[in-house]
Amino acid sequence: NIVRCGDVGAGLAAKLCNNMLLGITMAGTAEAMNLGIRLGLDAKLLAGIFNTSTGRCWSSDTYNPVPGVMESVPSANDYKGGFGTALIAKDLGLAQASAGLTHSSIPM
Repeated sequence: NIVRCGDVGAGLAAKLCNNMLLGITMAGTAEAMNLGIRLGLDAKLLAGIFNTSTGRCWSSDTYNPVPGVMESVPSANDYKGGFGTALIAKDLGLAQASAGLTHSSIPM
């Protein structure tokens, strides 16, 4: 989708905020899935519960980070392809720098 966000640079701000949220939800999905699996839950069952409950997000229903839960995603292919950790680390660093410039608290 192409969305006009405002003045020059506003689109980059929206991209950084979106990718920050992606990083948060992907980490949260991975941690919650890991805990559930270690508590004895089946990964596909747990993902199904998330995806029909309040935990539903893109990271759980479209790009689940746990091997064996979904096909055609990086976790099903030894984590090859997809949005690499170097790219999300770059975007999270830029989001952190932007937060500092705007005096915004982003503890997550």
